[in-house]
Amino acid sequence: MIKALIIVVFLLGLFSVKAQELSWQEYKNKYFKNDGFIIDPYNNNRVTSESQGYGMILAVIYDDKDTFYKLWRWTKLNMLRKDYLLSWYYNNKVIDKNNATDGDLLIAYALRLAYLKWRNEEYLEDYNKIKNSIKRLIVIVLDEKDRKSILLLPGAYGFSNEKYDIQIFPSYYIPFILKEFKDDKLFKLSLDYLLNSIITLSPLTNTVRFNLIEKKLSINSEINMDVYRLIPYLLLSNYDVKILRNSFKTIDEFFKKEGYIPLTFKLNEQNQMKQESPFCVYRWFYILYNDDKYFKKYEELKNVDKNNYFCDSFELFLNSGWKDE
Repeated sequence: MIKALIIVVFLLGLFSVKAQELSWQEYKNKYFKNDGFIIDPYNNNRVTSESQGYGMILAVIYDDKDTFYKLWRWTKLNMLRKDYLLSWYYNNKVIDKNNATDGDLLIAYALRLAYLKWRNEEYLEDYNKIKNSIKRLIVIVLDEKDRKSILLLPGAYGFSNEKYDIQIFPSYYIPFILKEFKDDKLFKLSLDYLLNSIITLSPLTNTVRFNLIEKKLSINSEINMDVYRLIPYLLLSNYDVKILRNSFKTIDEFFKKEGYIPLTFKLNEQNQMKQESPFCVYRWFYILYNDDKYFKKYEELKNVDKNNYFCDSFELFLNSGWKDE
């Protein structure tokens, strides 16, 4: 149970943001549109269940009851399916009816926070319905020694193939949410599987495969900011982020040699793309490795990247310093 949401200046004991911090009002001015949705300017102003989830959580953190109400009202009207999962992609209409499980988790979590803060029973009811729908996407596989693999399907459709592989996204196992839902055994098992199995992979890729015959995980070939989100996610969950140092060692070694982090790093390729990751990724790697060169890149890129919804969302999370107690 969350006892309080503490809003403090985020220092990390070692981290100080020199550039002027983004405010919640500035964030809303840039991304909150038509009294109901958060846009992603770099992706044709699309709306996703993820963006709505981030916005709703931030509205609770910043004690903005009216904005939360508007976000959830719009989301419920335009993206919520009859099965209480959410269509993940909207742009003037629903573009893709499939759900994205991380977006579902974020929205369910936001509703729980809102209920705890404002005691609106409708939020509690909607939270329980979405959480129970998400549980249908958790697959438990037992091996010959009765060891459990807990597979959180990224969506209700797709993500498996004729080779008996199931694809999972490590970053969809959002630890601070799984911790909050841990009274439900399935979510507790999912958290344990993230901490004891998934993040032991090195390098840790955007997606990993679980083979139903061999009953084991294997990595894929690409690494980018989707999986890097586990760094701030673990930090916000009060875990020691150092447990991820081995997971992203390949990226750290490349940065030390080349001076940048590619937007997408491809394993087993000598020539990586020159386009680099956005500014927030460098902040996360600074937190992880405590190398000032990451922080310098963060400051440099932040000064020229002014409409990055994704990074700005995490800036607000980290700068607010909210924590479970």
